[in-house]
Amino acid sequence: MLSIDCLVKTFFKGTVNEILALNGLMLKIRPGEFVSIIGSNGSGKSSLMNCIAGAHLPDSGKIILDGENITLWPEYKRSQFIGRVFQDPLSGTCASMTIEENMALAHRRGKPRGLRSGMQKSERAFFREALARLDLGLESRLQDPAGLLSGGQRQSLTLLMATLVRPTLLLLDEHTAALDPKTERLIMNLTQELVEREHLTTLMITHNMQQALNYGHRLIMMHRGKVVLDLNKDEKSRLTVQHLLEKFSSITPDHMTDRMLLSL
Repeated sequence: MLSIDCLVKTFFKGTVNEILALNGLMLKIRPGEFVSIIGSNGSGKSSLMNCIAGAHLPDSGKIILDGENITLWPEYKRSQFIGRVFQDPLSGTCASMTIEENMALAHRRGKPRGLRSGMQKSERAFFREALARLDLGLESRLQDPAGLLSGGQRQSLTLLMATLVRPTLLLLDEHTAALDPKTERLIMNLTQELVEREHLTTLMITHNMQQALNYGHRLIMMHRGKVVLDLNKDEKSRLTVQHLLEKFSSITPDHMTDRMLLSL
């Protein structure tokens, strides 16, 4: 489904601030696989996700998605096939637009636009049904501005919007990091449900070691722009957070971060 071959990305090239973010990274993801990605700050996790999404173009290497070479595709073209949820719950929706207007934009992603009424009855019924599955009561609030929702509600809505038109690939960029523990569990349960029901190929960046162990079929650790550890579901199921931290510390002795220590 996703093949990344010798990906290289350097920022501020030729200056004293030059940073090699991705250093010949190799990665293959199978269809329907849910992969958690961990690593210290600066390990290249977000750079990898930005290169896949098209926010950054790599210096060299290839990105093949579902048989298509998308390495140099612009971000808007990739957005037809790639869903993405960011860390900030406020970034995935427009606060001044209603819930149904936000959902309508997501539902029409990649589709041709024509001259017709803004909202169809069938669309509204579809939105209500989709929102009802969240079990947050949002199906009765279609006319409410998204800005009135709590952070957890907005992140739930954003996740739903990212999968409303089934994406070829779903990217989750620390999508629970800004939430309180109770809301984080709600969002992760929703994530698991959506990924399993739609059989979505998913990459999830997280600093939460327990989350990385509990969710997904595979766990990848990055360091200095490369994959340094790749565990399948059976391998990671035998680990505790302490074991994982010890593995991380042995591979990257000088890069243990406070965020990782807090995951104990």
